[in-house]
Amino acid sequence: METREFKAIISKIMIENGFFKRQDSFYKKSNEIIFVVGLQKSGYSKSYYVNIGYIIRQLHPEVEYPHYTQGDVRARFGFRLSEDQETDIFNLEDRIENQSKHLERSIVSNIKDLIDPVEKNGMTWLLKKNPVMLYQTTKRAKEYLKLYIEFHSVAFKMLPKFFDIPKKKP
Repeated sequence: METREFKAIISKIMIENGFFKRQDSFYKKSNEIIFVVGLQKSGYSKSYYVNIGYIIRQLHPEVEYPHYTQGDVRARFGFRLSEDQETDIFNLEDRIENQSKHLERSIVSNIKDLIDPVEKNGMTWLLKKNPVMLYQTTKRAKEYLKLYIEFHSVAFKMLPKFFDIPKKKP
């Protein structure tokens, strides 16, 4: 797939789903959140990441068109390679059957998973549903959403599992 085709597909799908394009980013605004989606070219291959930044409007009332890197919460779109394999990078040189359709389905799926429910239910809902995203959430956003204490207790409970730290016996 050529870069031009890749960007055209992304643009078409984003606009069909209520986003508008300004410079190199796509924006969707709700009363509470500005969703910013931007493409990041890999420096190592003919591949792209599709990044999303969630900007909490109460925390940034003066910001009209932020960059996705300014997100209070940040994430990446995922791309399913097979039934049991997913990646966060789309390689334009992969020889996937119906690559264009695969890209379209992936972008629509990510919008339905990462944007539409947040627009309806809010950021707190997303972070409670996906606690690993708390690692990509600013301290200021956690405090605003009153998730700071919960985050630390969840993180410390998860530490032994991730690092095989034996629990101390009383």
